[in-house]
Formats: sequence, C-alpha cells, structure tokens
Amino acid sequence: MKKVLKETETPKILNEFEGVRQWGKMRGIQSADFQVQYQRCMQEILEIHKAYIEGDMDEFQDAIGDSIVTLINVAVTCNYNAEDCLEKAFNVIKLRKGLNKGGSFVRYLKLTDEEKAICDRKQGNPGNQYFLEENLYKLSPEDFLG
Repeated sequence: MKKVLKETETPKILNEFEGVRQWGKMRGIQSADFQVQYQRCMQEILEIHKAYIEGDMDEFQDAIGDSIVTLINVAVTCNYNAEDCLEKAFNVIKLRKGLNKGGSFVRYLKLTDEEKAICDRKQGNPGNQYFLEENLYKLSPEDFLG
C-alpha cells in the first residue's frame, strides 16, 4: 500500500535522518572506513531483492529501511549530509526529459533519434535534455511513455 506524505511528516523524516546519524555516532560509524560502509550498503540493497523474490514483504520493508540507514552512514563517513546529497541529485533529475521503457526511465541523451522526437513532442523544449521548469507539474505519467 502506497503512502502519500503529508507536509507535516517532513520534519519527522528529517528527525529520523538525524536520529540515524546520532545512532551511528554512538556506534563510531561516522569515523568508519568508507569501503566498510559501502560494502554494508551493498549488502542491504541485495537483501531488498532477496526479500522481494521470496515474497517476504516485512523483510522487504526492513531491507529498504536498512539500505537508507547505510546510505546515510556512507554520506557521514565522507562528511556529507544525506539530505543535501538527495537534494543535489533531485535538482539534476527533476527537469530531465526521457521515456519510461519497460518500467525504467531512460534519459533523453540515451534515446534514439525517433524516441527523442516522441519525447520532444510530449515534454516540450525540443532538442534539449531538460524540459522547462514551468512544465514540471503540467506533465503527466503518459508524457513519459514511449
């Protein structure tokens, strides 16, 4: 069941990210070796797939949560804040044009010329890999289908 975040939940999420950092600090994770934390993160991400394949949705949720925790810890080991990393990534992708091909988003620069033409027609700003910010909330999921 999908949950839609309410505006009032944003501070709760930020508090949970800070709680994870404090949890890690108490356990000495912030000073851990990057490679150790990276390997831990990869292990948790593999557990997402395993739980999904096995149909264990409780473990699936736990593995997603554990993966987020390990990503927060990876950021900390490199003196970054996970929220800032997420914001930076989202600012790059939020206006990116592309098409959904078989459930996977393929960005504009990796499309064929024919697919780029479809993308330009549906998402506007022809020839550019980004659509205009004014269109961000005007587009619909159908605009991303090839």
